[in-house]
Amino acid sequence: MTPLDELDRITAACNTGPLISAFQCAGTELLRRYLARLVVAPAELTELERHGWKRESDQLVSEGFIVVASGLSEVEKDQAAGLARRIAAHHLSGNTDPSNHLPEAEMLVIALRPELRCRIVLLDEKAARAVAMEIGLRVTGFPGILARAGADGIVSKADMHRLLKSCQQQGTHYSDALIGHVVGVYGR
Repeated sequence: MTPLDELDRITAACNTGPLISAFQCAGTELLRRYLARLVVAPAELTELERHGWKRESDQLVSEGFIVVASGLSEVEKDQAAGLARRIAAHHLSGNTDPSNHLPEAEMLVIALRPELRCRIVLLDEKAARAVAMEIGLRVTGFPGILARAGADGIVSKADMHRLLKSCQQQGTHYSDALIGHVVGVYGR
């Protein structure tokens, strides 16, 4: 079973990257189609605001689609700090400063909270994805959501390409190889 098979109106923990991609290409309806709600760490909202997506994220919060998790306990803060160090030290990381990985690490800790029932994590950054999988979390990103929509025949091959290229042109680091793979494998 792939992470795409799990997308069926479930709760997902989410980092800013997949949300920014959805905002960049007006793809939040795809998130809503497959996910019941997105749980984010408080730091994620601050990061979304810093990237210029405050109005859009506030709207999703007010609708109840984005749920902001409670702050981390001291034990969870320690756990997040350790995960941030692992992400920074990972060979796929482009940034060796653990403080720059705290938002992702906090989101991973929140995803592990059993009461939230997060069945998948939406995360784009490669080193953070690798660490998430190492700790037993299932991971996908916005391209994974788009791939599912393509496989389901909801989004055409041409639209998949257009949406991912739109994200790329607005600064999201999707390689041409990734775009080609997603469109080639999942597009119809």
